[in-house]
Amino acid sequence: MKDNLEQTKKYSELMEFYSRLLTTSQQQIMSDYYLFDLSLGEISENRKISRSAVLDTIAKTAKKLEKFEGKLGLVKLFKESKEKSRGQVLAALEELEGKIKHGI
Repeated sequence: MKDNLEQTKKYSELMEFYSRLLTTSQQQIMSDYYLFDLSLGEISENRKISRSAVLDTIAKTAKKLEKFEGKLGLVKLFKESKEKSRGQVLAALEELEGKIKHGI
């Protein structure tokens, strides 16, 4: 179960950054599967395609998203930037806390 949640989080993040580089069909199928949690059967029924076509699209699109991240690294850069900003905010709060304790 944990692996499935991690995989869902991973591909949801990748979709946020790279979905515009995918075809409309790829975007919709990945969103249906990872964001809306539809089953392969539900997706195939809604799109009037076979379950194997859905599975194949998910697998190929997942590889494509990973390739984009490997080359561009936007998710990694975003996370690093977010962590750096968080660290700066925490440092500023600690500094302020120290000033308050010592009567500014």
